[in-house]
Amino acid sequence: MSIIIGLVFIIAAYLLGNLNFAYILVKFFKNEDVRDYGSGNAGTTNVLRVMGKKFAIPVFLLDAFKGCLVIIVGRYLLGLGDVYNGIFLVIGGIAVVAGHNWPAFLQFRGGKGTATSLGVFLTLDWEVAIIAIMIGLIVLAIWKMVSLASMVGMTMLPIFALLSGRTVTEVVFAFVLCLFSLFQHRKNIGRIIQGRESKLGQKVKIKKKE
Repeated sequence: MSIIIGLVFIIAAYLLGNLNFAYILVKFFKNEDVRDYGSGNAGTTNVLRVMGKKFAIPVFLLDAFKGCLVIIVGRYLLGLGDVYNGIFLVIGGIAVVAGHNWPAFLQFRGGKGTATSLGVFLTLDWEVAIIAIMIGLIVLAIWKMVSLASMVGMTMLPIFALLSGRTVTEVVFAFVLCLFSLFQHRKNIGRIIQGRESKLGQKVKIKKKE
């Protein structure tokens, strides 16, 4: 595999991440920018609050699918026999999440990357991903906060990758995705500490941002 192919793969992964389905679906069906409402975030949770489940579910699935697609295509394109190919693969995984979080085509205002990160990790290492998802769901069931569940689940990725004896490359990859998630949820962390974070099912008055 040439370095050029690896670099093209990484760039293509970032561009694929730019396909923000929260923005695309709301714009197509409602001719509105979802970032003008609610939290201002172009992700599943904001779509759920603004538009309901019929929009939020496909947004989550499509955002997760683009993460899956990058790993599937990367494995086919790069192969698995060389350690450098594995590095290019995980950098591609980081790139698709970065493209979702900071899309150049949307003025770098995207989502928080949870669905895309899960799609990437479910395809790369489904056993570690499933454990993280289950813990996140338990947190969601107890505290009813999507943001908290997302952060806890994402934090579990590097912890369980390390405890399960995964490669250094995979552990670092999981740690980077975890840091992305925590950074994107920094405002939520503040609201959780202050006791102001919205809970699942809680009625929130949605106003268009000025």
